[in-house]
Formats: sequence, structure tokens, C-alpha cells
Amino acid sequence: MPPSIIDSRPPLEHSYIPTQFVGRDEFQDALSDSFAVETDSPRQHLHVYGVRGTGKTHLLQQLLTTFPPTVTTCYLSGIPHDTQYKALERLYQQLTGTELGTGHHVADVQRQITDQVTLPTVIVLDEFDFLLLNDGDDLLYFLTRLDNVTVITVSANTSTLEESLDDRTYSSFRPHHLELEPYSPEEAHQILADRARQALSPDSIEQSVLSHIAEVTQNIMIGLTWLREAADTADEQITQDLVDDLQSTAYREYVTYLLDDFTPHHRRLYEAIERLDHELEPPYLTGTVYDEYQRHCETATVAPLSERRVSDFLTHLELLHLIETTYHYGGTKGKTREIRLVDWQS
Repeated sequence: MPPSIIDSRPPLEHSYIPTQFVGRDEFQDALSDSFAVETDSPRQHLHVYGVRGTGKTHLLQQLLTTFPPTVTTCYLSGIPHDTQYKALERLYQQLTGTELGTGHHVADVQRQITDQVTLPTVIVLDEFDFLLLNDGDDLLYFLTRLDNVTVITVSANTSTLEESLDDRTYSSFRPHHLELEPYSPEEAHQILADRARQALSPDSIEQSVLSHIAEVTQNIMIGLTWLREAADTADEQITQDLVDDLQSTAYREYVTYLLDDFTPHHRRLYEAIERLDHELEPPYLTGTVYDEYQRHCETATVAPLSERRVSDFLTHLELLHLIETTYHYGGTKGKTREIRLVDWQS
């Protein structure tokens, strides 16, 4: 077996936080203006918006490391913590360093968290769209009513939350808005080149490869997945032909990564839509997708979920930007959707 061309794997992983961020100086300056970290004064709540693959999570995780010990920081994602109770449970664990245990009412957990917030506290609610599908509005109202707490909501889908929140919640929140623009092909190329330089052996990648990936997608998560797949597959050098051959494989790996925190039925549903994409001309109505999902479950000898539950899962896939939907209202079944896979290469 030939030696790996990967000298250091972390720079190729999604979890790797770089020391410097390409093309994000203005955003970081705006964060600095919003958070005067040298003081303990109250800070304005924030809502951060940017499409997937623009660096929102890493920029905010890096921000949390800059606060002094007199400021408490918490971070959670609304994907695994998609209800108020789950989010409160996670916040309690971060604030106290202990597990909450079972049998608590939401109001009890809220009281315990209120007692724990004795220092200025910054809380990042990433993937906030998934919380809003449930009782995230109530969570945000509770947190923004606490003294000394600053909340940062993060979304890949919604640039403003005003229409998504109750009036009382938005009035309590009243965030400053920050938006991350998608990377340009030149910026995406620079990011990939920096990661390749840190991760790969010298002369292990053809010069045209990174430019090609950056032209096809400016979503850095997809680009890094593609580069990592090529590095894992290459014998001596990542070539243009190899990258072309791995294009579909890399995107499937990216989808797998996104769906990792979801249920097997999310994956079956996505695979059902993929199968339809090979057999029919898009878009597909919700009923057609459900019928294909049922067949997929039958092949796997598992019981399918209800149409209502699958409808919720379609919303999850839409928020992950794996599918695009057009809504239609009226008819015998009320609201229905036309569904197609996202063209990630456009």
C-alpha cells in the first residue's frame, strides 16, 4: 500500500477552526464592535445569517474563545437540541458542568438556569431554524429576559427573525443583524489552498485542482469534503481526472455528514428522492416522494413513518439545503410541495 499523501488530517476536517479567516475581516470587525470584550457591559443581541459553507459556526466559536474569564460562554446547535427542554438541558450542563438528570419540568430547569447566570453570559444558538420548528420562540423569550445574558442566533435560511417570532419575543430580542456573504471563487480557492498546504505532502496536488473545486462550489464544507476524498483516494498525487471522478462521491459524503445527527429515516427519505431523480423528471409531488419512501422502507424491512412525520423530515432536508421546494395551497390535501434535489454545482 503506498504511503498517504496526508501529513496532517485535522486541516481537512469540518471541525477544524483556522487561526485566520479568509475574506471575513469586515464581519469580524462588526463582531468586535458588537462585543467590546475588554468591558463587562451589557451587549446587544445578534442574529447572524449566511448560507451554508460561509464559516458562521467557526467564526462564532472562535469569538467565544476571546472573552475574558469574567464572561461565561455557551454554544449549542439546534439540530440535536431542537426543543426548548433539550436546549435548556444542554445549557445547564455547560453552565454547571453536571448532567441535569430526568423528571424535570421546563419551568424548573428555567429556574435553575436563572440561578446559575451570575456573570455576563453569551449564548450562541446555532441552527436556530430547527428550534423554531418547535418551541424555540419560548426559549428565546426566556433567555432574552435574563439579566446579563446576550443571545446570538444563527441561521442558514433566514436573514431576519421578525416574521418568525411572536411580537413579545422579538420585542425582547431586538437583535443587531450581521450577514455573511458567500465566498467568491477566489476566496474559496485561497481557503482550500491554505488547508492543502497545512495537510498534504509537497507536490501532491496538481495546480488546476483547487481552482476547479472552487469554481464548482463556494460552499467550503463541500469543497473540503471533496479535497479530503481526493487525498484519501490518491496514490501519489491528486489529479484533475481523479477529482472529476470523485465529484459525486464527495457530495454524497457531504450529505452523509449533514444527516449524521438525524434519524435513519431522514437518510431513507433523501435516498428515495435520489432514486426518483434517476427515474423521473423533477419536481416531484409530496405524495410521489412518500410512495417512493415507503418502497424504500419495504426493501429495508422497516416500518415507514406517517405522512405527517415525513412532511416534517422534508422540512429538515429543506433547511439543510439538500432539497428545494415550491409550496402550493388548496386542493383535496391542502398544502402540498413540489420537491427537487438542490443543484449544488450551479
